[in-house]
Formats: sequence, structure tokens, C-alpha cells
Amino acid sequence: MRRGLALLSFLVWCAVAMAQQATEFVFEGNETYTRAQLIKALGRYEIDLTPPIEPTTADDAAYFLREFLFEQGLPEADVEYRFAGSTVFFTISEGPKYLLGKMTFSGGEAITAERMEDIFTAEMRQATRNPFGALRYVQSATESAADRIRQALVQDGFLGATVQVKPDFVERMVNVAVTATPGPQSVVDQAVVESSSELPEKIHEIARRAQGGVYHPGQELTIRSQVQDYLKANGYFNAVVTQQTTFDSATGGVRIVIAVQPGGQFRLGTIGVTGNRRTLTTAILQRLGVKAGATYDAATVDAGIRRLWFTGAFSDVDARQTPTSDGTVNMVVKVTETAAKQLTTTLGYGQWQRGFADATYTDRNFLGTLNRFSLRGNISTKNYGIQAALSDPFFLRTPVIATVSGFAQREETPAFQVSQYGGGFNVERQYDQNNLTGWRAGYQWKAVTNTVIYADEANDVLDDYTLGAVSFEQTLDRRNDLLSPTKGYFLNWQGDVASRYLAGEVSFLRLSVQATWYIPFRKITPERPFVPFLILNHRAGLMVPYDNDTTAPIPERFFLGGPDTVRSFQLDGLGPKDQNGYPVGGMAYLLGNAEIQWPIWRALYVAGFVDVGNLSPSLESLSWSYTRVGPGLGARLYTPIGALRVDYGYNLIRKEGDPVGAWQFGFGFTF
Repeated sequence: MRRGLALLSFLVWCAVAMAQQATEFVFEGNETYTRAQLIKALGRYEIDLTPPIEPTTADDAAYFLREFLFEQGLPEADVEYRFAGSTVFFTISEGPKYLLGKMTFSGGEAITAERMEDIFTAEMRQATRNPFGALRYVQSATESAADRIRQALVQDGFLGATVQVKPDFVERMVNVAVTATPGPQSVVDQAVVESSSELPEKIHEIARRAQGGVYHPGQELTIRSQVQDYLKANGYFNAVVTQQTTFDSATGGVRIVIAVQPGGQFRLGTIGVTGNRRTLTTAILQRLGVKAGATYDAATVDAGIRRLWFTGAFSDVDARQTPTSDGTVNMVVKVTETAAKQLTTTLGYGQWQRGFADATYTDRNFLGTLNRFSLRGNISTKNYGIQAALSDPFFLRTPVIATVSGFAQREETPAFQVSQYGGGFNVERQYDQNNLTGWRAGYQWKAVTNTVIYADEANDVLDDYTLGAVSFEQTLDRRNDLLSPTKGYFLNWQGDVASRYLAGEVSFLRLSVQATWYIPFRKITPERPFVPFLILNHRAGLMVPYDNDTTAPIPERFFLGGPDTVRSFQLDGLGPKDQNGYPVGGMAYLLGNAEIQWPIWRALYVAGFVDVGNLSPSLESLSWSYTRVGPGLGARLYTPIGALRVDYGYNLIRKEGDPVGAWQFGFGFTF
């Protein structure tokens, strides 16, 4: 009987639902938003009003229409629906629209009003999908923004922090007062490591470093991870580490206990490789960098696996590690090879080169050795050539990169035309994959032929010559972004020694230095990534001939002028010239640039700058007469792959032959 009644009820419900299905829908009462806009808004919530429209769909549509109207600053909005025949009517009551007015913030000494405003405004803009202009008042968005402020306080150790938002409706504006009550700040009173076995003092030091500091949520997990890493780095493969944290709500004190069961110490046993068809097993083992019999070190093994990943020759690398009863860990490295060869092409336009094309062939697993081979060809209206290089990224089982290279190039500049060919050997060490900090040393030999010097130079200057030189370069890079830096600094110096004893025909010493600072005017945060900033760039260079040479070939000299040096001159246009106005380069230079960039809309910046450059025939002849000062204005559009730049520089100090100014177009960071 009960089953019969349940079935009857279900059939009645289905009949009513089918009777309420609609083939049309109508919006009533919508004054601000059109039918098309409301349908588009429902699409954001994946609500489809395609017939037949059932009651559940209509109910969802009414709910999300209310949410949409709330987001538009209509906190009193309401949406109801009714079925009439084959049509469902959505009755919309919008109510008044409110904008966010004056905002005041108070957080005491725990958090500044400026930081609270940054967090609050960013969350409001994200929640209301309104990146620019006046903010609409949305209650749920203000609550979400308040929670973001609370989370920021919790991360600073104020675990019991609360944040309240008090709205004040004044006509069509809503003023809000945001008050943060941080409560006591939690401090790590005690952090200890406990174990039934004797542990190295280093493990106890890891825990003690946290004592007396502000407690951050998850800090105990960080300490546990550091202890685990240390134990595994010293062969304790089966070490078990747990943590326990107790809080004193009255004082804010925190006690962290790390419990350790180290187990036995292991060594590496057998090491095998599977899955490699094109790659030599010896190459994989060399890049892995671990040997059988060594103390088991999880960090070293992980680093080796990452090196195999970064070769680009494998789509998957997995190390299966099996501990044995004799105290060893046997390891099998399973690799899945992927296509290691790649051909890329580039078409573009440069201010001097005009149209240009590049093509680069890269093999990341050359002959199965995991070494990298590249072959690049380039052609433009001014230059053409080819370069080849073979690199070992793990030279002699060290993080040093060794490269042997060769090239042949035809090059034209405003000062000369040359054909040159040669090769070299370099070793370099890069300390961080996120920047250019490191060093490079190498030897290069080249032959310069078919030289055409536009200027009338002295007879003792070689047109065609060979050059053998050793070089050393160091870089300290602390910029926050390689492509579009706005904070940090970049320091670099390079020295070159060319000598007849190095298989060349010219002898000179050459030194170049650079120091660049990026100084933001406001704190850079995830909520406010685009901020105004100042760039200060300084560069200098000096060449000193020796061994009976009194000067250096023109193609080896310094040149100034162009989009990356003094922008009030075209490329290589600043400095000594012959009687016909052709540049001859210089043996000493000083360059200073000051530039302010200011965001005006998202990633679009305007720039104001002053460039000062001095290029002289020699160090002894450095004088004010060679100095040029070029203020100017420009614009920058920052993209994921760098900045598009346009500048105009004006020459404050002009002498005969100097231009009034120059337009410059470029890509990437200026200095």
C-alpha cells in the first residue's frame, strides 16, 4: 500500500512538473540591464534557459540573477518567477544602486591602514569583477575582503584576529569603516626535538631557530620537513617525524614538539635505468650524479632527478627506491623519452635592422648524450650569419656549463661593415634559475675580413685582423623579474684580454662595468603589481692597447647612441666622428640613465628620463666636450614576454652634426 502511494505521489509530481515546463521566458521590471545582458549574466553561472524550462532551472535562474544584481551594487534587489501557460515570467525589483564611498581602516600597530586598504580594495575589485573606476557596494564582497584582512593578520601570528565592516548608507553612497582587532600575537615559546635515540646537534638547532619568533600557521610543518630532509640527507631512509603543537590562548604562547624515530642509516645499493631507447645509460647515470656505495641522500637523489627533468629529453622521470635488509637502498630510474628536437622561427622588425628573420634548430639530447646542440641562422637587411653551439650542462659532474661554439657572420653598423668567423670555448656557472647571478670564463678566436670602414681613419688601424682573447664575467642579479623588473638591482663586470700570444694580431685590455637599480615608490603586492618606480643605470668602459699597439680596431671599440644607451641619438650616433660625420667609436665611455615609469592603466606606463653619455677617443681625453644630455618622454606596454617601448629623446647640448633629438623603438627592458 505504501509503495503504491509513493509511486502515485511521484507520478503526480512528474505531471505537475511537466505541466509547468515553459517554452518561453520573459524578464519584467528590469530597468538597468537589457534582456541580452541578463542572459549573458546567467551564462557566467552556466544557467541555460533553452526550452523546455523546468521549475528547478527557473529557481536557479532567479537565484543567480539576484547574485548578479547584488554584484552590480543593488543590495535591495529581488527576483521572483511564476509560470503562466507556456511562459515563465521573471519579475525583477532592482531597488537603488549604491557605490562604495569613503573607506576608513583601523588595525592598530598590527597592520597599517594602507595595507588594509590594498587588501580590501583588491578583493572588492575581484569579487565585483570591476578592475577600474568607482567600486560598487556589494555586501558579500565586503565580507570576503574583511576575511582576506583577517587571513593576513593570522599569517602574521594574530591567530584570534577579527575584522568587522560597518556600512553607513548616505543617499546612494555607502561609507564603510573596517576595524581589525588583532588580539595577542602568538610567539613560539619553545621548539624542541624529542627522540629515544641520540640525534645530531644540527637537528636540535633546526627547531631552536624558531624559538622566540612570531608563530606562523604551518610553521611546525616547515620544521618537520627540515628535520626530515636533514635525516634523509644523512642516510636515514625510513625516518619517521611527527609534530605536535599546543597553544596558550591567554598568553599567545606556542610550544612545538618534533618527535623523531630515525631508524637505521642506509647507503645506496644498485642503480639501474629503464625506458631509455635513444639516450645512453651512461649519460643518464652521469646526469643523475649519485654513485653506488655512497650514503643515501634524498636531497641529492631529488636534485639528480630534477636535472634529468630539466634536460628536456624526457616527459617523465621516476625513481623507484627499495630499501633492503642489509642497509642499502636499490634504485631504478624509469624514464619516458620525448621529442628532443625543435625548430623555431622568428620574424620581426628592428629600428636598425628593419625586417629580420631567425631560425633555430635545437637538439636537447645530442647523439643520446643529454648534451644540447643548437644551430641558428639569421638574416636581415643589414646582417646575416650562422652560429652553432654544443653545451654540456653538467660538465665534469659539476653544475658548470661548458660550451664550444663557432660562427660566421656578415654585420653592418652605422660605422662599418665586416665579415667574421671564429669559435670559442666557455665555462659558466649560474647559481639561480630565476636570475642571471653567476660567472662566465672563456676563450674566443675570430678572423675579421672584408672590412669596410666608413670613416677616414689613421693608417695604423687594421681593417682586417685576427683576434684571440680570454674573458671573465661576473653578475649579481637581484631583480624581481627577468623580463620586466621593477625592484632590485643588477651588477655586472666583464674583462677581456686580447693578445698576439693568444693567436691574434691585436693586443688590448677591455673592461666594462654596469650597475642598475630599480626602486619602487610603493610596495609591490599581489593586489597591486603595477607600481611607479625609478631606474638608475650606470655603465662605464675602458680599452687600453698594449704591446706596441696604440689603438684598437674600430669594430672592437665602444659605441653610444640608440634605444638602450642615449636615446636622443640614433644607433651609434654619439661620440667621435670623422670629417664626414661617420662614427669612429671610442676607447672610454661613461653612461648614466635616470628613468621614472608610472602606470596609467594596467600594464601601460608612461616614462620620463634623462640620459647622459660621454664617449671619448681615450681615457686621457675624457672631457665635458664629449658629454651629451638627453631628456625625454616615452611609453611602455608590459607583456608576458617583455615590454614594448617607444621613446623620444631631446638633445639639450648640441654641437655641429648633432640631431635635435631622436625617436626610439625597442622591446624588452631598457637597461
